[in-house]
Amino acid sequence: MRDPYLYEDVPVLKNLLGIKDAGALERAEADITSIKLLVVDGAVQSLPFDFLRLLAIHKHIFGDIYEWAGTIRNVPIVKGERVLGGDTIRYSQPDEIERVGKAVIKELNGIDWSRLDAHETAVTFAKLIAALWQTHPFREGNTRTVITFAAQFAEGHGFRMDKTLLKDSAAYVRDALVKASDGQYSEYGYLIKIFEDAIRRG
Repeated sequence: MRDPYLYEDVPVLKNLLGIKDAGALERAEADITSIKLLVVDGAVQSLPFDFLRLLAIHKHIFGDIYEWAGTIRNVPIVKGERVLGGDTIRYSQPDEIERVGKAVIKELNGIDWSRLDAHETAVTFAKLIAALWQTHPFREGNTRTVITFAAQFAEGHGFRMDKTLLKDSAAYVRDALVKASDGQYSEYGYLIKIFEDAIRRG
């Protein structure tokens, strides 16, 4: 089945910049999103911490690059992961994304975070953010969007996270999310560690 998000003649995501070289698109995306990430907090600060906020974050970060920014993907996705020996996470099917995403965010909002210490917060937060990430709502840009949502949620609920640490450790964070989303083999320790470090430094 052909991926409708890709150009027909090259395996590159269709984009508003008209770029058909994967490397060039990756560089342009990195430049544009790095600027957007600097002001994303202010762009969505009036929104409640719900599923629509997640969509709005993605729209803000990627809206200058992809026409579909801020919308749920409509195709299944498979990504071979180095830390899983080439296997893929079982991401949510398109028709499950909104239901599962809303359920996870409802659970996040139902916790009295003020009653938890830093370690307890990191453990609970890591498991729920991994579950949200595993839905993989978007065709591209899921990790940046979910981690941005996580940092905003944390600050809004009294346990600010050091965003510089998360940014500087982006590759580690993504690998940790992968390890924490591997079904019955999930390992949360890596994600808990960096979340706890980010909370203590926040």
